[in-house]
Amino acid sequence: MKTKSILRSKWIITTLLGMGALVRAEPSFELDKVIIEPEVQSIMTAKWQDEFKHVEYPQQWLNHVITVTPGESIQEAIDSASEAGGGVVHLKAGVHPLEQSLILKSKVSIVGEGRERTILQQTAEMSGSGFEAQPEPQITDVLIKDLWLKGIHQNKANGIYISGKNESRHARIMMQNINLTDWSAQGVHMKRTDHIIMDRSNLQFNGSGDGLYHNVYFLYNKFILQSDLDMSFPVLGKGCKYTSVEHMLAQRCTIRDCVGNGIQSDHEQAGYLFFHKYTISGCGRVAMWFPCEHYYDKFNYTEDPKYAPQKVILNRCEIVDNTWGAMWRMVADSYVINSTFDNQKIDMGLLKCDVTFENSTFKKGNKIFTDVDQWPADVELLW
Repeated sequence: MKTKSILRSKWIITTLLGMGALVRAEPSFELDKVIIEPEVQSIMTAKWQDEFKHVEYPQQWLNHVITVTPGESIQEAIDSASEAGGGVVHLKAGVHPLEQSLILKSKVSIVGEGRERTILQQTAEMSGSGFEAQPEPQITDVLIKDLWLKGIHQNKANGIYISGKNESRHARIMMQNINLTDWSAQGVHMKRTDHIIMDRSNLQFNGSGDGLYHNVYFLYNKFILQSDLDMSFPVLGKGCKYTSVEHMLAQRCTIRDCVGNGIQSDHEQAGYLFFHKYTISGCGRVAMWFPCEHYYDKFNYTEDPKYAPQKVILNRCEIVDNTWGAMWRMVADSYVINSTFDNQKIDMGLLKCDVTFENSTFKKGNKIFTDVDQWPADVELLW
């Protein structure tokens, strides 16, 4: 009888938990590693052998946890965890007002109780960035997880701004299961930072300040993993911009409804870019814009492959319902595999490119250009 009673009690508790009643699970402070699809690995090996370098994950210090309730200082908790040699800042559910930028510190994980429950809200007084790291000091091993970082489209503020230096790059920065919305400048802006992971997140409605602000903007970054992101609805800029980015894998990402371009990849050092199950639709201009202008002399057309991304792979991508699909210049040693294009004007326009097509469908059709004078007049050079 005692055994039956215990089993019945366990059944009642399990049933109530399954119904979402009584008990809410404790938050997990530990990061989840991203599963890379086997098909990605096999194609990488076939096309690039062992040349692609994957990201490194942040280390975590889980034995030191500081809990912050709404109204208490998040910055004091970050500083305290850092001074202790590493730890977790646990943000309780509720609205945490942001009156000034929060300065990130090494070895600190910042974890909420769910991206619909823990909300960091920009106030009218706040400018700068929600989370910030300047070139000095160098930071490493940072996790931001299970929260909503929400702007109010004021003060040209960024959601997350991390800027490193070539001689001391920030490294091992991860964002997982977050909402990041409504910032007037960049949603996320990462410069000279290596080993970046963005997983299971919505990065939307950012960039209302002007067309140079985007949902996500990478500049001089190496080793990036993006997985299961929705970077739709940039207000004026792009869904994601990859400038001088190397060794980047983006799988199962979505960009919809851009006024201009969906993504842009450009400038020197750009290469080893793998887009897997990347869906782009509803762009008023170009879904995938890969130009070859010199980043610091962009008003003069530069016909040099070092200023265009090289070694690009699209696999199982859907580039549909945009004005132009992909417009690439001087892109070489690249592949379009198992992908679908169906756009209004041109599916792919290639100027002096070396791109191999495998098992892909182009409903509108491609155009090959051998001279920039053939380039469509309504696709401006400086987009």
